[in-house]
Amino acid sequence: MHIPDGMLDTKTFTTLWGGAVVGLGYASYWVRKHFDEKKIVLMAVLGALIFALQMLNFPVAGGTSGHFLGGALAGILLGSWPAMIVMTAVLLIQALFFGDGGITALGANIINMAVIGVFVGPFIYHLVTRFGQSLTLKVVGAAVGSWLAVVLASVAVAIELWISGSAQFFVALSAMTFWYAIIGVGEAIITAGVVAYIARVRPEIIDEGQQQTKKSLVSVSVVLAIVAALAVGFSFLASTHPDGLEFVYFEMGVGSASVPSSSIMPAPLSHYLVAGISNNVLSGIAAGGIGVILTGLVLLAVVRILARRRNRQAPALNGPEPDGR
Repeated sequence: MHIPDGMLDTKTFTTLWGGAVVGLGYASYWVRKHFDEKKIVLMAVLGALIFALQMLNFPVAGGTSGHFLGGALAGILLGSWPAMIVMTAVLLIQALFFGDGGITALGANIINMAVIGVFVGPFIYHLVTRFGQSLTLKVVGAAVGSWLAVVLASVAVAIELWISGSAQFFVALSAMTFWYAIIGVGEAIITAGVVAYIARVRPEIIDEGQQQTKKSLVSVSVVLAIVAALAVGFSFLASTHPDGLEFVYFEMGVGSASVPSSSIMPAPLSHYLVAGISNNVLSGIAAGGIGVILTGLVLLAVVRILARRRNRQAPALNGPEPDGR
């Protein structure tokens, strides 16, 4: 669902950039004020996992493919505002280093995947789990929330294309929602699977009101890091069919705007390949590994910087220390 450069006109992508910047500004403020520092490692590992899983396009009927988005999962595990930072880091690394999603369209991609998913998914999850904290309700809430997040993101893309004059509204809307309703099933299965695992082994991570220990967060982070490594290792099995947006826009002929063959900025790891490695399988695995590490490091750095700012501001907010007299 990564929109490339050229699909959106200037008024649309600049407006969405503005919305994304405002949202990220508040997300950074929220994390600085409220985020539990024990979750920093989980936040970084989850970003790396989402990056890795997004490489695994799975085939969908009709010659198209889909991939995991991850916004709902991040929102359920971390909360919506921290999840927005995680998803933005993933999208930023993809756009700058891999040419996956346009630079001009980055604001739109943030809105579609780092805002809609991280709020819709957790909202539905918490709505369902109000009826109880059973494993079944958690899995159902995660599955329905993540599926709906994908479908609503596809609706947002259709609206953006229509506003840009790149597609007719009802044609784009019907095509996008049809294919992403199917692709969303894959999203639901993966999200529900991860939530089910965590609910069984470390329920305190997703149960409201329970204390999250550093030990439980680290143990889950280790497992998710292993899954990310495995996903990168098997990335050569990903479907080569165009993803849902590309299929709708190009194969179905829904789109009318001309789209350049590459991003406006040269990407050093374009097409998820490392230059100089002749074997495409090894090249893809190496590129994926670089992306996973970059995403994790960027998130570690960003959250630690925000945490330091909070710690520096705390003494000033609390006033001078008493002198004991």
